[in-house]
Amino acid sequence: MSESASVRHPLYYFPNGSHIFRVEKTLYKLHDDHLAHHSGLFNDMFAIGDAGSDSSKPALLVEGKSDANPIVLEGEQQAVFDLFMDHIHGRSRNVGSGDPYSPEELQDMLQFADKYRCPMTRFFAIAHMWETRWRYHPAKLVQLGCQFNIPKLFKRGFQSLLNTPLKEISKQHRLEMGNDVFVALVYAKSVLEEHSRIIACQEPVILTHADDCQDPLACQADWHSVWWNGMGRFLLDAKNPQPFDDAVKRFRKMEFGRMGTGCQQLMFQILERGVGFRYAEVFITSVCSGLVDDFHLSDPL
Repeated sequence: MSESASVRHPLYYFPNGSHIFRVEKTLYKLHDDHLAHHSGLFNDMFAIGDAGSDSSKPALLVEGKSDANPIVLEGEQQAVFDLFMDHIHGRSRNVGSGDPYSPEELQDMLQFADKYRCPMTRFFAIAHMWETRWRYHPAKLVQLGCQFNIPKLFKRGFQSLLNTPLKEISKQHRLEMGNDVFVALVYAKSVLEEHSRIIACQEPVILTHADDCQDPLACQADWHSVWWNGMGRFLLDAKNPQPFDDAVKRFRKMEFGRMGTGCQQLMFQILERGVGFRYAEVFITSVCSGLVDDFHLSDPL
């Protein structure tokens, strides 16, 4: 491409820059030390260039020293390179600002950061993606976690999928998460549903009644009835089954008939610290950690 066909960037063509780059039809004149600080690939590029430089050549013939002979970044898009320039020159948007990056921009930044080995840009893009994770379907979070090696995105996506009915997971969602993750999801959901049925159908037994309990038999009977009509309904609701913690919050607000306040508090304490009732949390954590290990996800930062 001839010099006349290229246009100097209005912001990032610095008169005192050391190297000239061309991305598509735009020229950038940048400082090598600043680029090397933010990019491992540029650092290596300049190190090799310095070692093999020929000072006897006219500047016009040295790559990157004139508009006529710039360093061409083949395959890069100006819009994406500008995102990188904005970040390393302090013009990027802050996390939580009123003008957030689009999901496509953040993915472009991550791809660029991985290709050019830019750890600070990678960290920046992940922080923005995490702040706006609500914009992504859980299956997309799983895909992004695998594609860009981000364990916390993968875990958040998988945990959210566990609360998503299978009928709401489309073919596109299955393609995004991948077959291995989908199989693990179906298995995990079946285990959790079985556990919920066990919990819903069998209330914890009142082994010791509180001092204010007036009628232990009536107390136990009403506890059984309220459990089935409350926790059983919340956990097994066909249209909107509740996670255990949410079910307990709703359960606490129910009327407990002839059950004394002391007995209620004793049983709530059992629910809060009971290992059996917390099995779902332990199981989900274990499955997520196992998948992260299986897919060799480990954030390099």
